Amino acid sequence: MNHYRIALALTLALVLLVVGFFLYLGGFAWFPRGAVTLSSLTFVVLLGLWLQSYVFRYCGGVLFLVLGSLFIWQTYSELGQTSALQAYWFILGALYLFDGVIVLFSKPFAVEFERLRTTQSKHKARLRKVFVIAVGVAILIALSQDVVYLVNLWNES
Repeated sequence: MNHYRIALALTLALVLLVVGFFLYLGGFAWFPRGAVTLSSLTFVVLLGLWLQSYVFRYCGGVLFLVLGSLFIWQTYSELGQTSALQAYWFILGALYLFDGVIVLFSKPFAVEFERLRTTQSKHKARLRKVFVIAVGVAILIALSQDVVYLVNLWNES
């Protein structure tokens, strides 16, 4: 198995690990907002890696390194308390770190990523452009909603 497929499989495992754990704990009614955000961001990075997008490769790799560091730091800061939830956060952090290192720093991953990108079909290249534009538009919509909310808060005070 090459590094590109390992990174894709590991990213998919991270999505399933986050979604599966919280569904196991409480089902859809108790699915926390943080888990939705975490699994959504990981899924977007997974699609970006599958489409061989440089933007999602580098941004996703940095995101994975940051998330992995945060989860491991959270586990380390609560070192005296041992529980299954702490073990889950540590394993999740280690997997995010491992995936981030592969995506950003692995030479075999970079070679395979570039090879697949140059030989991909035209429809996949078009889909990549549409995906990047769609995510950009979603970010702009979210930013505009935040700006409107902040302006309303400022006007009320």
